Amino acid sequence: MIHNDPNLTPGLNVAALGMMSAEDVVISPIIAEDRDVVTEMIRRGIGAYDEAGTVLASTFRRLDNVSAVYESPGSIYIVARDKSNNGLIIGGAGLGPLHGLSPMEGLGEIRDLVVDPRWRGHGIGARLIKRSLDEAKRLGYQRLYLETTPQMEQARKLFIRYGFRPVTTGSPKVGQTGDTMPCYYILENLS
Repeated sequence: MIHNDPNLTPGLNVAALGMMSAEDVVISPIIAEDRDVVTEMIRRGIGAYDEAGTVLASTFRRLDNVSAVYESPGSIYIVARDKSNNGLIIGGAGLGPLHGLSPMEGLGEIRDLVVDPRWRGHGIGARLIKRSLDEAKRLGYQRLYLETTPQMEQARKLFIRYGFRPVTTGSPKVGQTGDTMPCYYILENLS
């Protein structure tokens, strides 16, 4: 099993990050042996955000049953592996139908996108988004949604760069300010 903890990964070469090339990273569908590593990476990736108990609650619920969620029709989870570090999983992204709709509705959602902090700033998130868009087309999605938080500024910039646009959610709920509202994005006419 591949572990993302440098103390558990013999030969982890974090120093090589500055020299990492596009060929060092492979994006592929998750395999059964990766589920625990990916689940823990997602937990660590989103656990630090204030919204972890509210906006990101659906993510935590999915983590209880990653296999069932991403093996269902119209769904896939892809991982980014660093070949120069023995195939270490350094990021991932999920794709599935929006809020339990049938995939035949053509409305999909990118979710559980995470990049290990040690590998951020190397284009891994962009490659995961690009591959997610390719997979969404293959699965027949026509529109994609995603949700993030106001704190995830770099992620929001990435989504906009790939054509997603912010969706306004109307007035804040009681006790919620505009700064703490969830950030929803949509990409229409995916073809």
